[in-house]
Amino acid sequence: YAALNQVNSKDKNIITVEDPVEYKLNRINQIQIKPKINLIFANTLRSILRQDPDIIMVGEIRDIETAQIAVQAALTGHLVFSTLHTNDAASALTRLIDMDIETFLISSSVIGVIAQRLVRVICEKCKEEYTPGKNVLSGLNIEDNLKKGGKIKLYRGAGCSFCKNTGYYGRTSIYELIVLDEEIRALIISKTSSNVIKDAAIKKGMKTLKDSGLEKVKQGITTLEEVIRVAG
Repeated sequence: YAALNQVNSKDKNIITVEDPVEYKLNRINQIQIKPKINLIFANTLRSILRQDPDIIMVGEIRDIETAQIAVQAALTGHLVFSTLHTNDAASALTRLIDMDIETFLISSSVIGVIAQRLVRVICEKCKEEYTPGKNVLSGLNIEDNLKKGGKIKLYRGAGCSFCKNTGYYGRTSIYELIVLDEEIRALIISKTSSNVIKDAAIKKGMKTLKDSGLEKVKQGITTLEEVIRVAG
């Protein structure tokens, strides 16, 4: 939805296929899937393509048929947004390969992949500073990432009535983004594993989900324990 809002304008014909429609968006035609009347992702996507859309959002790619139509839509000049359930950004690319989409079609149609997860936010009512034990940091191999002026200061919630003694209130996202270039496209075509693709992206400067989480730890937004729980 955030991505759609960024590209939403009066001169764009934007159509979505969702199950369910979670938020109503201005100037966007949103279609709710109804399997009982055969209004499923693949069939609806075919109908949408006859309406001359500029931008399409497919709520989720659940099967090969939907994946194939979405890829063909992207190849014919449409900007397509969609989601896949995977562990990280690189795994989304190999997931499409596992769905029997031709690798040359994936490398030609995909612009980028963003993976995101939610972490809990430290409660501002009971937030406190503390110095973590060296054994904890050394065991995780992240001490250098968290140093501030020679010292490591982290934050946590002590627990209060406002957060129901959890130490957290609200959630925020951590994310990683792979932008496809010639090297990544070549790895896709050669059916390389997601780990190799991820390593190549990291060498090019990609921040992983864990890196993104550690940035929020340094900013005092979430805790080290929460990032480890969510991003490993």
